This record gives sequence, structure tokens and C-alpha cells, in this order.
Amino acid sequence: MEKRLRRKISLLIAGIFIITGCATKQTPPPIGKKVIPNEDEYIIKALLAEDSGEFNKSIAIYKYLYQKTKKPVYYEKIVEDLFRERKFDEVIKKAEEFNKEHFDKKIFEYEIFALLEKKEYEKAKNLLKEKFNKKDEFYYMMMSYILIKQNKLDEAVYYLKSLYALNHSKNVLLELSDVLIRLKKYNEALAYLRTHLDLYGCDFDVCKRLAVIYKQTYDYDNLANIYEKLGIYDEKYLVYAINIYMENGEYKKAINLIKKYGLNKEYLMMVYVQEKKFRKASAVAYELYEKTSNPKYLLKYCEYLYYDHPTKEEIKDIAKKLEYLIAFYPNAYLYNFLGYVLIDNDINVKKGLYFVQKAVELQPENIEYIDSLAWGYYKLGKCKEAWDIIRYIQTKDKEILKHKRLIEKCVRRGKREGEMVK
Repeated sequence: MEKRLRRKISLLIAGIFIITGCATKQTPPPIGKKVIPNEDEYIIKALLAEDSGEFNKSIAIYKYLYQKTKKPVYYEKIVEDLFRERKFDEVIKKAEEFNKEHFDKKIFEYEIFALLEKKEYEKAKNLLKEKFNKKDEFYYMMMSYILIKQNKLDEAVYYLKSLYALNHSKNVLLELSDVLIRLKKYNEALAYLRTHLDLYGCDFDVCKRLAVIYKQTYDYDNLANIYEKLGIYDEKYLVYAINIYMENGEYKKAINLIKKYGLNKEYLMMVYVQEKKFRKASAVAYELYEKTSNPKYLLKYCEYLYYDHPTKEEIKDIAKKLEYLIAFYPNAYLYNFLGYVLIDNDINVKKGLYFVQKAVELQPENIEYIDSLAWGYYKLGKCKEAWDIIRYIQTKDKEILKHKRLIEKCVRRGKREGEMVK
């Protein structure tokens, strides 16, 4: 509560400085000079009233202050609070009265916005043409704003282009590109944004807008390039670029990007897996395991190396590492993985069956684990038992279908030799 009160007081003090500072833009009174006693107290009361949404009170105070001091800033505040109260007719009236004798751009701006709220677009445009020449940025800004409100986008583009030519403002550029995108003039929007990018570098908002256009036009090469540039603001954009390169099969670009920015080697492992370079992926996984001691990387090492048709010695090493993992993290997947490695490679089929049976006990509906169990019995020459396990499995998995055919063939051969199949 105390912090909030201190913050409110500091904001009020700032408000006083802003108001008195604005007042000094006019000739009388001199900088910092108070015209009436307790002027600051009145300002605080007005600011508190505004903060509470009591604009009638704040307007009354500003009227009193203006009457006593003739400082234009108080008149501006009267018009501002009338606008916030949505008393648009009064805003227009007050603005017209003041601007007959002294033109104040801020008050005039509120008059224009009040006319727009009343949907008096033509009157607002005529007033702009009357008060401003065509070299003034405010003129182009307001005209483009009005035309966008009227949904006259082609006309708005003209004024936005003129305004951008005057100030090369990023915000004007973004507004211009938005309107061009709405008109589906993607190439024109791109031309402006690319030129700005070349001249001023990759401002976050400009590059984001380019990314939006490239995404909408399916220009993934340029999209990846922009994501790379956006990577200086957030690493996630570099990951977006990596994903695009992988989807396009540009693995070398993805790897170069990872190395260039020193990204986590997990991304490198991910690229190698996508590229089906499993031995390289396994090497990175093991490096990550040694660095972090995270068991998930040791498991990935085993998986990726096994996918790469390892040597007999490497298979034995995989089995050893899987047994180590099971000791700490027993689960159905690990039981099956280890069991299948031992069975399929004829390392220790009986031991493999033991682990596979544990996997099936935990997940009896998992067809991969059921297949491993049947395959173990087949390897032991128990074709009937294997067939009874696998015969009801319906799948399109090529490996399981291959096992099923071999087991069925074994059973038929046994039947021909006199074994009865029930």
C-alpha cells in the first residue's frame, strides 16, 4: 500500500513538472513562475481527480487555473478531459474558440479526433487542408489516419508514403506496410521494408513484419533468413530458422547456424537425427551426457547408436548402459529395449525374455512389447508359444509383420513334422 502511495505521489509530481514545463513554451509567464498562490496544490487536486476518473472536477480546476493564469497548457487539459469524457461537441466548440486567436496543435488534434468520433470525416479533412500546408508531417499523419478510418486504403497509402519520405519513421513504415498487406500488395510492402532493413539494419518490429509477409507468401527461404536476423533479439527465432532448414532438407545450413551462434548441442543432435545420421547423433548425445549427467542423453545415445547398425561390441556396450539405466529408472520402455537388444542379437535370449516379460506386465496392450516377447520365444525355438502370443496382433509395422510371418512359417514347418497346432 505504501509503495503504491509513493508511486502515485511521484507520478503526480511528474505531472506537475510536465504541466508547468509545457506552460513555459508560451512567453508569459517565465519558466517556473507561479502566477497564483498554491498553483501546485490545484494541479495535484486536478491530477488526483483525473486518476479517479472524476473529470468534471478536474475540468473545473483547469478552467479556474486557465482563467487566473492564461497558461495555454490548462486549456489543453480542459479539452483533453472533455475528450476523455466523450463530450465531443464541447471539445470542438472549445477548440474552435481557442484556435480563432492562438493556434495550438494539441488542441487542434483533439478537435480532429472529436470530429472522427462523430464520423464527420470530410469536415476533419477540410479542416486539415485549411490549417496545414502539405509539407507538414502532422497533415500527412492525420490525413492517412482519417482515410484508414474511412477504409479508403489506396488513398491512405499515398499520404503514408509521403509521410515516410519526410521522416523515414519506423512506425510510419509499419503502418504503410500493414495497409499494403491489407491491399494484398505484398511486393510493394516488401520493397519498402527491405530498403529500410538495408539502410537501418534489422529493427525488431521491421524484421517481424517481414517475417509475417514471408510466412503469408510461403517464402520460406527468406523467412529463415529473417529469423536468423531476429535471433539477436531472441534465440527462439534461430530455432525457427533451424526447423525451416530441416524441413527443406538444408541440413548443412542448419548445422552452420547452430555452430555460428554456439547454440545448445541438443539442436545439433536433432538435425543429425532428422538427417538420419544416427552415429553422429549418438556421439553428440554421449557428449551431452558426459557434460550434464542427464540420463535422457545416455538413453538417446543407446537409441541412436542402435539405429546405426552397431558392431557386436557396440551392441554389448548398449546393453550394459541400458542395464545401468534400468537400475535407476525402471520402466516398460527400458525393459523392452534391453530385452529386445539381448534377444534380437542372440546375446542372451533367456535374459532378454525376462526383461521383456517385465515390460509386458507393465503395459500388456503394447503390441511392440508383445512382439518382443513372441520374438524371444521364437529365438528359443518355441514357435507354438510365439505364435499364440503374436497371432492376434493387427498392425502395419513392417518389423512386426516380418516376425509374424517367420513365426507362422516355423509353426507350419513344425506341423508338417508332426507337431499339432491347436
